[in-house]
Amino acid sequence: MKKFIKYCVGGFLAILLLMLVLDIVYTKIYETSYPRSKFQYFRSLKNKKVDYIFIGSPRVENGIVPSIIQDKTGKTAANLGWQAAKLGDIYTVLQLIKEYNIHYDKILIQVDYIYNMVEGHSNIFEYEMMPFVRENNITREYLNRFVENSDANYYIPFYRYCNNDLKLGFREIFANSIHKKNNVATHKGYVALHGNSLKLEGALPKEILNKNAILDSIQSFIKQNKMEVFFYCAPFCKNNQNTEFTTELAKKIPGFRDFSGVIADDRMFQNCNHLNDNGAKRFTEIITEEVLMKNNEKH
Repeated sequence: MKKFIKYCVGGFLAILLLMLVLDIVYTKIYETSYPRSKFQYFRSLKNKKVDYIFIGSPRVENGIVPSIIQDKTGKTAANLGWQAAKLGDIYTVLQLIKEYNIHYDKILIQVDYIYNMVEGHSNIFEYEMMPFVRENNITREYLNRFVENSDANYYIPFYRYCNNDLKLGFREIFANSIHKKNNVATHKGYVALHGNSLKLEGALPKEILNKNAILDSIQSFIKQNKMEVFFYCAPFCKNNQNTEFTTELAKKIPGFRDFSGVIADDRMFQNCNHLNDNGAKRFTEIITEEVLMKNNEKH
């Protein structure tokens, strides 16, 4: 019986040691490889200067082209929009900009109907952040708030990689280990959409929340840290219902700029909420001329 117990304990310790070694190896590869995910690209900006940083949902990721900003202003830009991002994700990105000591001239945050979404988060942001959850208190707090089995993901070696095997497993770790590149860093976070939907129509919420606690936290964080932040709403297609929502939104956010109707040509939309590549290029020109270049003139 003692031999059996000793065998079981020895086997358990061997497995635990293997998991610990794999956890260290996987994490080190993700930390040091060429950025393949948006979060890796974000981390690569540590202690660097990026003149203009855009944060938001896919309406940022698919709608802001940093190369155009650089061509028109001579200044750098980064697109930190994530698929399915909500205000909780945006707040975390904002906090991490400070934590990572990323220097900037202006941060631009896109807010729209996500103002009404108090709950939820981006699963994409979650799994991309997972290799780095032990990096600081901000990632730890995000894990506790939004992710199931947060303690297991944080404390059990290699658990978070097993739990996200399709996204962070052997195939992706191999691509990272051989420094296989994609366009995330090359395009500075911008992801182009192509084509058009046959029928473009949409609808904003009929009512707006009286208050959003997460946005209040964002604004308090901005004030406490004296951050230069500009809030705006990106374009929607012209056949969009309840457009008065953005008017009400402007009353909630000081200095908010509504660009929801600046592109009338539906050929520039992939669907009612998202610009295609041509639309993204045009809108980037508009916001650069109307906000960034005018801001430069004032200085």
